[in-house]
Amino acid sequence: MKRWGVYTAGFAFFAFVGLGGFLYWKYEPNRHFQQMDVPVLSQPVGTVIVETETPVTPVHALEKAPEKAQSAPEQTKSIKTFNLLILGIDAREDESSRSDVMMVMHIVPSERKVNILTIPRDTRVNIEGVGYTKINHAHIIGESKGGNEEGTKMALQTVSNFLDVPINYYMKTNFKGFESFIDTIGGVDVEIANDIYLFHAKKTLTKGIQHIDGKLALSLARERYAFADGDFGRQSEQSQILKNVAQELLKPEHIGDIANLLMKVKKDILDTNFKDEDLISMAWLFKGLKADDFRTGQIPGHSETLMDPLVKMPLYYWIPDTVMVRELSETFLKDKGGN
Repeated sequence: MKRWGVYTAGFAFFAFVGLGGFLYWKYEPNRHFQQMDVPVLSQPVGTVIVETETPVTPVHALEKAPEKAQSAPEQTKSIKTFNLLILGIDAREDESSRSDVMMVMHIVPSERKVNILTIPRDTRVNIEGVGYTKINHAHIIGESKGGNEEGTKMALQTVSNFLDVPINYYMKTNFKGFESFIDTIGGVDVEIANDIYLFHAKKTLTKGIQHIDGKLALSLARERYAFADGDFGRQSEQSQILKNVAQELLKPEHIGDIANLLMKVKKDILDTNFKDEDLISMAWLFKGLKADDFRTGQIPGHSETLMDPLVKMPLYYWIPDTVMVRELSETFLKDKGGN
């Protein structure tokens, strides 16, 4: 009986070690992304970052991306970093939608570093076929032409053109999905610098570390007027929520149920080109990151009211400082090799 117990314990030990080795081989972030061909969904086309009176009309590049990938497969395989576009759209259910949240994450698995660049939704950029309008209009313009898929493509291409970088992955969710997503993982911790009144939730979050549910997280992510620096304060909170959510996914209490949890989370994400194993590797990467492994940036510029060609009336805009945006793209969203 004792010998049977020893054999059983030994088998369990080696099975555990074998499973651990398999999981490491399959999901460890650097190994996972090094072994795969990172997709290229959009490449920058034209010089649309510079404002002119005559709108530049770039050729839609998403359909051409596969051709470029085939003509230079070595370059695709050599990518050591990738860019992820996060889209939070303002629709509920089947409404047409603008992108209320736009963030580009530059991820370096080998160094376990993440740069997050947030784009104000009022940023004035050139959009194909329209001219200079708000960047959050890109999704609804594409959606009006061809539904959800075209909305995603237009948003991807517009951001790629604006920042002069390729986009490799995207994740898109709406208000309902975001709220449900946070509740699925049991809420998220946030650190509040000063007491803040959340207009949408009709509730005040007090200074300090707070554990909040999906409703409050959504309200915090949408809040603009309670911050002294307006939309920039909102962008900082969005970055904090994103980092903390990713770290929440791999807390010990979630490890045993990571597969089921992943399926629940995917239901709350409207659209993504990430595969299941990519999401697990991404969560693993975020789990080990510390505060100084993240760098966050915001689009510099100034505010101005200008006529909008889409709605035919004056609108508030954030006018980007094109020189500084180029510098940010170089330092935040491109690797040292220039990819």
